[in-house]
Amino acid sequence: MVPKGWEVKALAEIVKEKISYGIVQAGPHDPNGVPYIKSSDVRGVIKPAELQRTSSQIHNKYRRSAVHPGDIVFSLRGNIGESAIVPQNLPEANLTQGTARISVSNEHSNKFYFYQLATEKLLNRINALSKGSTFKEISLEELRKVKVLCAPLSEQKKIAQILSTWDKAIDTSEKLLANSRQQKKILMQQLLTGKKRLRDKNGVRFSGEWRPTTIGEISHCFSGGTPSRKKDEYYGGSIPWITSGKLNDRFVTSTSEFITEAGLLNSSAKTITKNTILVAMYGATAGRVAINLLESATINQAILAINLKAGISNSFFFHLLERKMVEAINLVQGGQPNLNASIIKNLRIRIPILEEQEKIAATLSSADREIETLQQKLDCLKQEKKALMQQLLTGKRRVQVEEVQ
Repeated sequence: MVPKGWEVKALAEIVKEKISYGIVQAGPHDPNGVPYIKSSDVRGVIKPAELQRTSSQIHNKYRRSAVHPGDIVFSLRGNIGESAIVPQNLPEANLTQGTARISVSNEHSNKFYFYQLATEKLLNRINALSKGSTFKEISLEELRKVKVLCAPLSEQKKIAQILSTWDKAIDTSEKLLANSRQQKKILMQQLLTGKKRLRDKNGVRFSGEWRPTTIGEISHCFSGGTPSRKKDEYYGGSIPWITSGKLNDRFVTSTSEFITEAGLLNSSAKTITKNTILVAMYGATAGRVAINLLESATINQAILAINLKAGISNSFFFHLLERKMVEAINLVQGGQPNLNASIIKNLRIRIPILEEQEKIAATLSSADREIETLQQKLDCLKQEKKALMQQLLTGKRRVQVEEVQ
C-alpha cells in the first residue's frame, strides 16, 4: 500500500540523466591520473584514497561514463545491489564495467534513494532480477524498471537527514572500534615480547629474562577425529562436537553438532575439558585460536587441543598463541595453509614468570572486553538503523516536516 502523498515510480523516472553503464577498462595504475570506481569499491562508502587511477587520456576518451559528486554508483555484478554516493572530495572520477551511474534529478533527494536501494526488500528484488551462468548481473534495462517509493521532496530530505545522523554515529563507532583494535595490537607487540614490562603487586616493574621453550615442552597436545557420516547412530546425541569453523568465535560456548557415545567410542574424536586451548590446523580457519568454555566436548581431526602444564597461565598463552600463529602460517606454503601438530609443537616461545604472565593476560583481556563492548554497540546501532529504514522508507512511520512560511 502506497502511503498518502507518496508515489511509485521506476528508477528511470527520477533521474536527470539516463542511467548508464561504466565503460572504462581497469588498466595499469597511473598515480597522477583520474580515479576510477570498480564494482568492488562500491560498499556503501567510496574512499577516494583507495581508488585506482587511469590516465587523463583514457578518462577523457570515456567521459560519458564519468561520475560527479552526488551521483549514486550502483554495482551491477559481484556485490549486486551495493551502492554508494560519490563524495564531495571526489570531483572527477570514472566507472568501470560492472557499475552504473544513477544521477538523481533536482526534484528528488539522492540520499533518500541511496538509502532506499539499501533496504532488504529492494535488494532482494534486485537480486531476483539478476541473470547469468558464469556470474550474475542485473541489466540496465531491468535496473531502470525497478520500482521505488517517492515521498514529497521535503519528506525525502528529512528522512535522509535522520538516517545520515545514524550513519555518523555508526562511523564514529567504527573508528573507535578500529582504534581499540589497533591499540590492542600494539599492546600485544609490546607485552608478549617483553619490550614493555608491567609492575608486580608491590608496584615494582618486572625484570629478568624470559625463559625460552617450545609449545610442545610446556603442554600436552592432541587432535580428534570424525565419526563416520554413514552411521546415523553416531550423530544427534548429547556430546558437543567442535569443528574448526567454531574457532572463529575465539571462545567456544556452543556447537552446531552433537555426537553419541557410540560415535565417540567408534572414532578418533577426542574429549576435551573446559579451558582447553584449541588451534585450527587446516582449511579456511587455519591458525585460528580459541578457548573451549564448555564443561566437556569433543573435537575433530582439524583441531589441535593444547592442555598446559603447571606454571603457565591459560589466558596468557591464549594471547601469545594468537600472535605466534601468524608466524606458523608464514612457515607453510599455499593459498590455504595446512598446519600440523609438529609445526605447532615446535614453535619457539619465551615465557615470563607466572605473576607477569597473569598481569599481561589481565591487561590484554581488558582490551578484549573494551573491543567487545564497542562491537556490541556498533551492532546495535546498525540493527536500529535497519529497523528505522524499514519504517521511514516505506512510510509506515511519517516524519514531521516544517512548513515554509
